[in-house]
Amino acid sequence: MIEKEFTIREPDISIWQSVLIAFILTIYSSICYYFITTDNNTNIVFLIALGFVVINYMVLPNLTTKSIHLNFTYKKIKYETSLGRFSISKKWKDLKNLKYISVFKTENGYEVNLWHNKNEIINLFVYDHYENVVKEAFAIAEKLDIELLDARKRGHHQWIDKEAYKKTGKIEYYD
Repeated sequence: MIEKEFTIREPDISIWQSVLIAFILTIYSSICYYFITTDNNTNIVFLIALGFVVINYMVLPNLTTKSIHLNFTYKKIKYETSLGRFSISKKWKDLKNLKYISVFKTENGYEVNLWHNKNEIINLFVYDHYENVVKEAFAIAEKLDIELLDARKRGHHQWIDKEAYKKTGKIEYYD
């Protein structure tokens, strides 16, 4: 059995998201109660359709937590989705033809991607602070023995010198 060596997990939902989900479920329950007490059987189909929409598109996406498990020894990855105590894990997949890790700026912060195969991308995580992103991306690049690319500026990508970063903790580039 392959053990996970590194896990990247989505943050827990905020209190406001929990309140919103409770509000949505309260409205749905009220609608169900109204239609059930009116003795109109044609509304059952409407309730089922509405329930499907509410649960699949409003409630479940906000209650599930996604995570990525990496095994650096065997160079494998596994995805997992959790809902409370229940989780669904996919099988371990090989990370073939690893190319490099890139860090680039998005509207949400700094995103880290793992490039492999023929330009396939795995989005690993997003942080707000560049220094934290580089620190985590460097650790993953070191474990996988691949290069680290600073792609914050569009059209001006630079390779980070991992040896210099390891010694000084400061970002230096090479061509």
